[in-house]
Amino acid sequence: MAGLPPSFIQEVRNRTSIVSVVAQSVKLKRRGNEYWGCCPFHHEKTPSFSVSDERDYYHCFGCGAHGNVFEFIQHTMGMSFLEAVEYLARQAGMDIPRATAQDYERERKKNGIYEALETACKFFEGQLQKPVGRQGLYYLQRRGLSEEIIKRFRLGFSAPGNALKAHLIREGFNEETLVESGLIMKPDNGESSYDYFRNRVMFPIADKRGKVIAFGGRVLDNGEPKYLNSPDTPVFSKGDNLYALHLSGEQARKMQEIIVVEGYMDVIAMAAAGITRAVAPLGTAMTERQIQLLWRYAPEPLCCFDGDGAGQRAATRAADRVLPLLKPGYSLRFITLPDDLDPDEYIKEHGKSSFENFLQTQNRPLFKQLWQMLLVNRSLDTPERKAKLGKDIEECLEKIKDPAVKNFYRQEFKTALWEITSPYQNKNKEKHTYSSFGKRPFSEKINHPSLYAERDETRMLLAYLMLYPDVGSDFSEDLAEWNTPSEYQNEMLHILVDVLATDPDMTADRLKEYLQSTARSEFYDFLSAEIEMVNRKNPLPQEARSNIALLIRGMRRKALRSEIHSLAEKIAVADENEAKELWEKYQNLLKEEKELA
Repeated sequence: MAGLPPSFIQEVRNRTSIVSVVAQSVKLKRRGNEYWGCCPFHHEKTPSFSVSDERDYYHCFGCGAHGNVFEFIQHTMGMSFLEAVEYLARQAGMDIPRATAQDYERERKKNGIYEALETACKFFEGQLQKPVGRQGLYYLQRRGLSEEIIKRFRLGFSAPGNALKAHLIREGFNEETLVESGLIMKPDNGESSYDYFRNRVMFPIADKRGKVIAFGGRVLDNGEPKYLNSPDTPVFSKGDNLYALHLSGEQARKMQEIIVVEGYMDVIAMAAAGITRAVAPLGTAMTERQIQLLWRYAPEPLCCFDGDGAGQRAATRAADRVLPLLKPGYSLRFITLPDDLDPDEYIKEHGKSSFENFLQTQNRPLFKQLWQMLLVNRSLDTPERKAKLGKDIEECLEKIKDPAVKNFYRQEFKTALWEITSPYQNKNKEKHTYSSFGKRPFSEKINHPSLYAERDETRMLLAYLMLYPDVGSDFSEDLAEWNTPSEYQNEMLHILVDVLATDPDMTADRLKEYLQSTARSEFYDFLSAEIEMVNRKNPLPQEARSNIALLIRGMRRKALRSEIHSLAEKIAVADENEAKELWEKYQNLLKEEKELA
């Protein structure tokens, strides 16, 4: 029988679900991320036969039988290896090619590239421990990495000059293989080839089996780019792989959660703290193929990006990219670290337990991320602007291909849109939203404080100041002379304003410690409902700033209305001279109120 191209065999394996194949002859039940049934290779009553799509593997804990999907077909159907491949290819609807001499030559070259990359990795590891790599080792040690972590991630150093090229040539690799592997560059002008990575800390990139397929290198001076990745090669494509997936899969499968962070050092810092389920894209925005890969480990991967502009742009791109791929049960979740910290900085400042707690309590679903993206820096004070928001929502919905998912998103958007375009005035007023079919509004009693309710504006402002003190400090001057109708709330406001004016960079955790140390922890009990509401909204810092400004403006308008009403009563009983003076003041207040509208 003629052979098959190795690339075709791998494609058949990639397209085939071993769980689906085994389920054709074995009754399986899901337990966590694996499926279990009675072994087809020996008689048993208690299931001990495990099958996993993520590992493309079966194993019987009773008789020890194990293997991949091809081996399962061979053993259960009495086929040869090539017959098993062809059988599964036909099931996947694939045309069956025949291997050519070019196919085998291509596979031979790939094996040579793998060998060159592994040899380069060992060379970089050795260089890190030599005097030439002292600068790189110091960098890693300053970042708090232990010797064990450095070894686990196989970190290394690329020296200046062409040390790697010289070493690999001595090891017997030809220049063509080194160029194809992305380890050296060959100029178009005919000059000599040279090392692609120079004077950088090296981060090996491996496939999910742990085989080195590329590198990332971080410069140690002010050179650009700061991070340099291998070019695409016959064994590496940036959009098809994720950094450290081979080290993160076990904990991800166990916890049914995988975390996507921005960079290599974020992954490594989390692993050093014992959080070994993080991966990172390879210098590009997340691709559709990477999202599909993440879903093999968890149905809702958690995107944990920095709070700075670059991090939020990455979150926006990921949210937009996943929309066409959404299907029932599979999505993304998002979390933004406070104070523009990255995971490494957050863990160093607050510790692993606080970071894990933050991940579990502060993450938000894709819908909330999309809603925040749609509302950021947007005013809804005219019908035309509201209509533009509606148009943008429709454009977002059009990207969702799955009809069931699209229908539920449409309902969520309608409800959210109704809430913000029809603000209610107090918590006992009826709120209009949309029925589960999105056809007609129905009424529902509000049983929690509203951001827009006049009677709750001060309480909501206090809650924002306690949860976002660094943002609230920008308004210290506006609030310094403010007085509220409630004596207790007035005391709270002035205490918070004094603290924030003294320390504009105050964090929520440090503020809580201060209030507890000064016997004012009851503030949190008093505002528990408002704090819970803000936490549920989980606004980005810029949104918190907008909401605080909105609340202050609302409180100012309320105070002006009260003063205007009082002046109107005085004008009605004043004599002519006094009324004239009061009328001028009355008109000024009306003008000020109009400007705040």
